Amino acid sequence: MQKRSLILLASATVVLVALAVASLATSNGGASRAPSGERVFPALAARLGDVASVKVVRDGSTITLLRDGGNWRVAEKGNYPANAAKLSQVVLGMADLSLVEPKTQDAGLYPRLEVEDPGKGKSTLVSVKDKTGAVLAELVVGRRRFDRLGGGNDGVYIRKPGERQAWLARGSLDPSGDISGWLDRRIVDISEQRIAKVTLTQPDGTRLVIGRAGPDAKFAVEGAPADAKFKSDTIIAGPAKALEALDLDDVKPASAFAVPDKDVVTASFATFDGLTVNVRLLGSDKTSWIAISAAGSGAAEAEAKKIDDKAAQWSYAIPAYKANVFKAKLADLLEPAKGS
Repeated sequence: MQKRSLILLASATVVLVALAVASLATSNGGASRAPSGERVFPALAARLGDVASVKVVRDGSTITLLRDGGNWRVAEKGNYPANAAKLSQVVLGMADLSLVEPKTQDAGLYPRLEVEDPGKGKSTLVSVKDKTGAVLAELVVGRRRFDRLGGGNDGVYIRKPGERQAWLARGSLDPSGDISGWLDRRIVDISEQRIAKVTLTQPDGTRLVIGRAGPDAKFAVEGAPADAKFKSDTIIAGPAKALEALDLDDVKPASAFAVPDKDVVTASFATFDGLTVNVRLLGSDKTSWIAISAAGSGAAEAEAKKIDDKAAQWSYAIPAYKANVFKAKLADLLEPAKGS
């Protein structure tokens, strides 16, 4: 009986030793735990005005955001304007992060938290620098844990580059997404309610013109056959919505990829208040690219200049559903012939 007790005691000791080793492997290795609520980057909040560049490395791609006076631009896209809201969210999120508890120091366990070295998994490296190139904050950002800490407090696993210790931090930080998410995607947003006339011309010269006499009137097709049977008033008005919330999927400098003036779809949109927006559309490699320009008179002159100042130097890739609106023809608005 005594021999059996000794065996059980020895077995329990082995288990306790193994648990202790495992605990050390997933803790701070004997280093003192950070005080609860300690900021990951205590000095960053006071230096937000010094931030001049932010680099995001993820999935083998790099996104570099550069300060240009009061604006931000994406270097990899010819210095196209950046999504300021997303950028602000990331930088402020880093400044707001606070440590909760240490996790693993074992590099073999990093993939579980997605804090492995950039390029080796799902982690994201975010580097924040000032105008001299000095690093203000740098962090490997891992898996997010929504409401992980209760009370609506999100958590995220993090690790500072060059350090073994991974942490659970309190805060909302999401530097994920492809490069288009870091761009100011909105090209123009002109409501259908403002549109008086739309002229769509296909490469073969086929034209579709819809117009109306006033903002409360219905659109009608100019020059339509007397016996034409249209699907609905909503379908007829469809082309007038083409400039509503028109967002890009991609962008290139016009100097590198220009949409030609000929053999393309052209569209002209005239508003009741004197604004004219002209669009050229080219299908290339299953992607539709547009060039956009504007002219205006009276109250619309300033708006036209704003559109030109933003769009004149760029060619935009747009979603297929938007491209199809620009390609609309009379046949697309008509009821199918019986028996077809």
